[in-house]
Amino acid sequence: MKNKIGIAIILMFFLSGCVVNIKTSRGFDGGLYVSADRGDNWVQRTLVYRTDDISRSFNQVDVTALTIDPVDGQAIYVGTEQNGIYYSYNAGAGWQNTLVGEGRINAITVDAKNHCVVYAAIGSRVYKTNDCSRRWGKTLIETRIDPVNKITDLVIDPQNSSIIYGITSGGTLFKSLDAGISWQAVKFFAPNLVKLLINPKNSRTMYVATADQGVFKSQDGGLNWQDIIPGSKMKPWSHSTIYRSLIFDPAQDDGLIYASQYGLLKSANGGESWEAIKLLTPPGTAIIYGLAVNPKNSKEIYYGIGTALYRTQDGGLNWIPRTLPTSRAAFFIGINPENPAQIYLGVHKVVVNSIYNL
Repeated sequence: MKNKIGIAIILMFFLSGCVVNIKTSRGFDGGLYVSADRGDNWVQRTLVYRTDDISRSFNQVDVTALTIDPVDGQAIYVGTEQNGIYYSYNAGAGWQNTLVGEGRINAITVDAKNHCVVYAAIGSRVYKTNDCSRRWGKTLIETRIDPVNKITDLVIDPQNSSIIYGITSGGTLFKSLDAGISWQAVKFFAPNLVKLLINPKNSRTMYVATADQGVFKSQDGGLNWQDIIPGSKMKPWSHSTIYRSLIFDPAQDDGLIYASQYGLLKSANGGESWEAIKLLTPPGTAIIYGLAVNPKNSKEIYYGIGTALYRTQDGGLNWIPRTLPTSRAAFFIGINPENPAQIYLGVHKVVVNSIYNL
């Protein structure tokens, strides 16, 4: 009887949303963490809703994708290596599981105009649900027999949700005009495409990042491209062509914050010019994994390394380091757009020499 009462108290504690500075044991320190105070304190939230008498958790898994519903900051989607997608509609207090056994989840994107429409990339396949993850269909983007070639990112056009873009590790940018039913090749880049961004204020402005060959920009919907991280322009910042992360600066019409092997750079004009953001560590000495910016305050920036999370609230003049609640690295940092004090942290064991940043 005492054991049952103890278990009930523990479950009530985790489901209540209490935030503590928690350090979980190795092996059980994976999954997702949530902070209610901008990363000062954390709680691991990995409890899966029961369908039987067995308690389940994804506290041992490595996160491969983290997406927050753009219109509902309580709705979170977590991709994993082998366990499919875990999704929660209550900020991680409880989770459900889908697409188990299909393969590694490389990307997840949610339709901002209909949040029950979700896309996921697994291998060279695009999975889609129209009913909030209850049922999924799938299409192939390409059929080359190449186990290494896979979809590395998916993005929905913010102004027309019938238009979907995807990039592959093989170097191709694909486009669908019919919500993922059929696809066309738009552009062939060098191999190892890792990131795709579409400007939410002007969807004709797009960015594609490679692992180590620069970042390319199009201002005409993908017809023409230019390299905005050419080696000749980036000489003051050594190794800046080696990609770590790329996000938009919400304070600018076409502003960017870029993490590379050098460190952090920012641009207020879509990559025409860059300036360095000073960090606490010397250039090139810290490997940045996750990067995020407060959508309501662009001076509040977060980045994660293998042992800590760093936060600035003045655009990089001063940084506040916080020890991670896990032995794994902060690969994914998500900010609740409705409540920016609430931070989501998806962690992953560090994989050496990975071209996909995982």
